[in-house]
Amino acid sequence: MTTQADAKGRAYKRVYGIIVLVIFIVIGGVVANKIVTNRRTIRAENEKNSALIEQYTKEANELSAEVEAIRDELSSVENRYRTVLSELKETDRDFYNLLNMYDKDLELLRFKAGLTSVSGSGIIIKLDDSGLIQKALVHDTYLTEILNVLKEAGAQAISVNGERIVATSEILCLGPSIRVNGVRLFAPYRISAIGDPDVLQKAYQESKIYSTIVAQNLLYDVQKTDRIVIGSFTGDHNKLISKLY
Repeated sequence: MTTQADAKGRAYKRVYGIIVLVIFIVIGGVVANKIVTNRRTIRAENEKNSALIEQYTKEANELSAEVEAIRDELSSVENRYRTVLSELKETDRDFYNLLNMYDKDLELLRFKAGLTSVSGSGIIIKLDDSGLIQKALVHDTYLTEILNVLKEAGAQAISVNGERIVATSEILCLGPSIRVNGVRLFAPYRISAIGDPDVLQKAYQESKIYSTIVAQNLLYDVQKTDRIVIGSFTGDHNKLISKLY
């Protein structure tokens, strides 16, 4: 026999079931709509990216063609230059010799300006802040003094952490870093110098700055090596000169 209470219970269950069903339908609709929207967004982004890739590929191909054309033109100019030199050697020996002298002078000036890479034997100096509780830091003045010592000892080319040192190079403290040629460098510092290894090492280890480095308990090392490659100066000489005045 079904009582009124049982009937109400079944009614509540049906209502509850309907509510739950409606909730799931709504949630399902929202999720489905979100999935569709995401797919459309992803598809649109993929189409946009594909268009960009196609555009960049086209531009890259055009630039490659331009570079190849410039290389061909440069090769043609070099061939004509060699032909003219060959003719001058036969027809005007004095002018040919004068031109060779100017070329050598120009190459020497390029070397002194740091515009050419250099290789040879020399030394590598490594310098780092101390690891003690009362930490001692490598200062810009330390690097400057080391470079002066190496120059006076006949170093032909010097670099600090890959930065070529030229006549207009600046070395300034900048917080925890040291700025060289406008580039922020951080410890450890690696100073490469091309020249007579024995002369350079002796000059460095007998200098006052070396004694200071030892007294400050800085981490240091110096090694002679048969081959060092120092790249050319890649900065702007005019900018460095303007900072000096």
